Amino acid sequence: MNEPIRLSDYNGLIREVLASGGEFRLYPHGTSMLPLLRQGRDSVTLRRVDSPIQKNDILFYQRPDGSFVLHRVRSVDPEGLTLMGDNQTVPEKGVRPDWVIGRVTRIFRDDREVICDGSRYRRYLKLWQFTILRSFLLKLYHFYERRNAT
Repeated sequence: MNEPIRLSDYNGLIREVLASGGEFRLYPHGTSMLPLLRQGRDSVTLRRVDSPIQKNDILFYQRPDGSFVLHRVRSVDPEGLTLMGDNQTVPEKGVRPDWVIGRVTRIFRDDREVICDGSRYRRYLKLWQFTILRSFLLKLYHFYERRNAT
């Protein structure tokens, strides 16, 4: 019987690989980073965080309850980090830097690398900066996805 792979089973390995300076390829599960990352199709490369965390970084972290999360940094404050998935409208505040396991350094859509300093990606980031616009675009995206699924 095939059991699902749980990140908790690989937590130590992921941390060890990143701590030694290596990279770890992660295939995100869930919808919180739509439309950028699609479950079952896209992946990311993680590296250890060896420079200051900045706005728009995508971080992989573990909450105190044990859950693993891949979200974008909205702000860096003395009280902690504020992160939010691209498919969300409510930020998570107070994320501690010591919860962070790694930073996304490369994104793969259908095995093609996304150039994270390219003009299309920069336009995407600018659109996602505005919560009101994000809500509208998410509704439009989900409508389009439902329409094409049938």
